Amino acid sequence: MRHLILLMCLCVVLGTSTTVEVLATTIYSYIDDQGTPVFTDSPETIPDKYREKVKTHEQPGSVGKTPSKIQSMQQKLQEGAKSFGWEMPTLSSKLNKFSLGESPILNYAGIAAIVLLLIMYLSKNSPMIRLLALGLLIVLGIGTPVLMYTSDGGPMDILKKKAVASGHAQQDRLQQTP
Repeated sequence: MRHLILLMCLCVVLGTSTTVEVLATTIYSYIDDQGTPVFTDSPETIPDKYREKVKTHEQPGSVGKTPSKIQSMQQKLQEGAKSFGWEMPTLSSKLNKFSLGESPILNYAGIAAIVLLLIMYLSKNSPMIRLLALGLLIVLGIGTPVLMYTSDGGPMDILKKKAVASGHAQQDRLQQTP
C-alpha cells in the first residue's frame, strides 16, 4: 500500500514537469488554380507549376531556458531510480504533437485523475465520497477533450484560421472579377 502511494506521487512529480519544445519551422504557401491558399512545411509536396509563386514564412525557434526546480528534481529522481535499476518513462516525445496551450491541460487533468483515483481507493468505507470522486472523474473525462479542442493552438483555433483565410481568399477573388 505504501509503495503504491509513493509510486503514484512519483508519477505526479514526474508528470508535472513535461514540456513541449517548439522547433523552428519554415512554412511554404502558394495559391492554387482555384484561388485557394495552400500551406505546407514540406517543399517536396509543392507542384512544379507553383514553385515560382511560393512564399516562405519562418516560425520562431525554441528559446533556451534554464531548467526549473521541478525539472532538476525530476532529473535527480530519474538518476536515483536508475541507481536502483528502475527505468523511468519519459513523456516528452509523445507530447510534442500538442500545442503549448494543450500540454498544461493534459498535465492538470492527469494530476486530478490520479488524486480522484487515490480518493476512491482510500475511501473504501465511505460510498458517498467514492461516488462523488467517480462523478468528478467522469466530468474530468468529458471536460478535458473539450478544453483541448478549444485551447489556443487546438483544432478549433486551427479551423478558425482556415475559415478566415478562406474568407479572405474569396473576397480577393470577388474583388478581382470585373
